[in-house]
Amino acid sequence: MQLSRNQIQIFSLIAVSMLAHVTLGGGRIAASLFMLKHGGSEALAGIAYSGYSLLPALLSLLMGRWIDKVGPRRVMRTSQLIMVAGLLAPALLPSMITVLAAAVVCGFGFASYMLAANVAVSVMPFEREGDRVGMLGWLGMGNSVAAVGGPALAGFMIDHGGFAAAYAAMALIVGASLAVSFCVDVPGGVGGARKSSSTGGGSVVRMVFTDPRLLRIYLLAMAVSMAYDGFAFMTPVLGNERGFTATTIGMIMSAFAVGTFAVRALLPWLSRRLSEWRMMTLAFGLTAGVFLLLPLAEHGYVLATLGFIFGLAAGVGQPNILSLIYRAMPAGKAGEGAGLRAMMGNSMGLTAPSVYGAVAGLFGAVPVFIGIGCVASFASWQASRGQKLSLDEPGRDV
Repeated sequence: MQLSRNQIQIFSLIAVSMLAHVTLGGGRIAASLFMLKHGGSEALAGIAYSGYSLLPALLSLLMGRWIDKVGPRRVMRTSQLIMVAGLLAPALLPSMITVLAAAVVCGFGFASYMLAANVAVSVMPFEREGDRVGMLGWLGMGNSVAAVGGPALAGFMIDHGGFAAAYAAMALIVGASLAVSFCVDVPGGVGGARKSSSTGGGSVVRMVFTDPRLLRIYLLAMAVSMAYDGFAFMTPVLGNERGFTATTIGMIMSAFAVGTFAVRALLPWLSRRLSEWRMMTLAFGLTAGVFLLLPLAEHGYVLATLGFIFGLAAGVGQPNILSLIYRAMPAGKAGEGAGLRAMMGNSMGLTAPSVYGAVAGLFGAVPVFIGIGCVASFASWQASRGQKLSLDEPGRDV
């Protein structure tokens, strides 16, 4: 079967991204374990883990402008060099300081890489608009596979060679991803030429907060992050309240990952039959049902089933949001638009778990799940309104 250039570029980008993803998947585990095994507290381990999200929460908008200026491909390769540099520091001189520095530097490098990769797919020419959603889903599917392999690799290397060897191995793998990117047809070479006249410092932010249609997209993006973080953070809390073993809780989280992977594999097929708004309406409806049912589930296999269903819903969120953002942004602003979404999502990821934990500490896990379920119900209604408005005004993309 003859592959199109789009397909060749997508498969090339998936291969490169899977190698680069070891920075996040393996790096977070290595950083946390290093702190715990070298006299650090659980709080310090948490700081090392969350260090990967610090700069993305602050600088994603600037990352997006950087992508618009020089093009996604150059940003991806520069980001790979940044990741290698960050990983080499603890490989050559392992200490708490270098491990923390690596977390911050690699977090920035990986976030800018993935932002550029998503923009590279978003700006590719597609015969059908729905194909963009499917290809973004496949990119995310590749990252889901890498998210499993990264921690396994880091753990194996730590057990058999120590932390320095683990960081050196990750640096070598990310370096290999950079080398591979020069040997395959990676998309995203356009930069600068797409620059528009509206290049004001806060132009996209102003656009979003003055256009109800755009604001709806970004608020739905925050709802996706809120539900994802809520499930990842609160499911172990609920499982602990119910007396489940760690194995059972891990099974529930694995079922979620399987659901996410499965739906992203099917996104090219789904995107040709359902619009972005329709898929998000259904996804948020499923999310609402899952979160409202989770507190009623008493058995691990029931929670695992609900986790799988939520994985199906969560897996369609980001690709559809990114597709809508690309279609809504003026020429030359795709990176900045995606950067604003990433900044809002990372900010939610930094703050939401603390709020969930505080509420759960006072009232238990059940009110948190009910609250997220209610937000998801409202988001489903808003996505349905977005679908209706797009049909009422066919000249508008959002």
